[in-house]
Amino acid sequence: MVNKGRPSKDCLPCRKRKLQCDLKRESCGQCHRAKILCHGYRNLQDLAFRDETHVAKHKVLTRLGRNPPEATGLSMPISHLNVNMGTRCREAFFLLYVTGFSRSCTSLVPLYTQAPANGYLACSVDAVSLAFTAVQTESQQVMRLANKRYVAAIQGLGKALRDPKVLESDETLQSVLLLDAYEKLSSREVHTPPSWMSHIQGAISLVEARGTVNFSNPIARQLARNVVKILTITCGTAKVSVPESVLRLRRELDAFNTDTKWDFIRILIEIVNLRANIHHGGGGGGAGIVKKAKEIDQSLASLEEKLAEFWNPVPVVATISSGPGLLDGQYDIYPSHYATQIWNTSRTMRLEMNRIIGDDPRGSETGALETIKRISRQICHAVPQFILPGARPENTEPFSPIQKLQCRVLLAPLYLSAQLSTDRHMREWICSSIDYMAEKGNMRVAKNVADLLGTGSDVDSWAVWAMTGCYAMAA
Repeated sequence: MVNKGRPSKDCLPCRKRKLQCDLKRESCGQCHRAKILCHGYRNLQDLAFRDETHVAKHKVLTRLGRNPPEATGLSMPISHLNVNMGTRCREAFFLLYVTGFSRSCTSLVPLYTQAPANGYLACSVDAVSLAFTAVQTESQQVMRLANKRYVAAIQGLGKALRDPKVLESDETLQSVLLLDAYEKLSSREVHTPPSWMSHIQGAISLVEARGTVNFSNPIARQLARNVVKILTITCGTAKVSVPESVLRLRRELDAFNTDTKWDFIRILIEIVNLRANIHHGGGGGGAGIVKKAKEIDQSLASLEEKLAEFWNPVPVVATISSGPGLLDGQYDIYPSHYATQIWNTSRTMRLEMNRIIGDDPRGSETGALETIKRISRQICHAVPQFILPGARPENTEPFSPIQKLQCRVLLAPLYLSAQLSTDRHMREWICSSIDYMAEKGNMRVAKNVADLLGTGSDVDSWAVWAMTGCYAMAA
């Protein structure tokens, strides 16, 4: 083996930029001046030579089908492995999700950079990054490591909250939101577990205690906005109304938010409250409920008309023999995954509203059925750009990590489209596409969704969002 020299101790950004790093753990001078996240220091144990004879022996005996000594006694020490795993997962979380996939994590990077290396925010980041990797790779071993860091984060946060000043810090609120994300990643049952509400309810309590601090700077406002979004979605999954405290906070934040996603959250609150009304009222009937569903559907249609022109999809007519093929011989290209998600989230909610409208025995269901068919087809046309080789230069087989994320967010809209569709060909195409994701992406969750469709399950599409982990990973 060629000796290429001792690996550099520099942080990852300095190694990539070929700069000399001053090795300051909290943030090196180069990263501080460039105003970027300083991360990726190598574990010094990795740079040391060590006797790996027992590891090689273990591998050989395992390959030969014999039981190595460790199989009958204590397992090999993995403390250094856990440290390495934590570092890799944290870097993947920041590179793939925080600074890549998501649009809601702008507050995390500056807060994490300034926080103590062993503080409760660092533990919270470790917990959610390990859980994120565990969900992506479907690894129970990594999820167990995530749980240990989660416990450490809870303990550290509990001690810190004894200081009244900590209640008002952005770092504290960010930690609580991360712990909420951990809960949603680690508990993805079809039925919402009670723990789903605990952290986000704690977050709204912190927001109320912070008062005007919530609006004092861009980071504080981003955190408050995330609280509104996350609690609204959590209430929707649990089929309970959005609390008045959240409605009040949303109104206070209106002065600082004028984007399309914020307008959608306002409509989403109405949808969540309608779901709660239907659930606790014992059915989806009633003229008032149908009228409200029509109003919401019209609001969503108006919102779609106001979307910037560059967000509109561009249709592509093609012949592709690989994979599930193309529905109608075409697919749509969007300017970004974020634009696709905004469109599909609105479409999914419109499907929900038109199901309510179509189920009304007193009205004509023709219009609602046509709307469901048209919207479902639009959702299907958004899929091939992410899964088929050649549709985008970055598409690969097996799927890349970012493709897996993008496909996860497609599963619930596809599930609802298939659930409501009366078009047998479209339903078959959806099932074929989900099977393709399961095979090429090695995505067990896609197989689970396909199984739900195969059994004719009536599981709520919001529960499928939860099952796929998308409430924690959506952009």
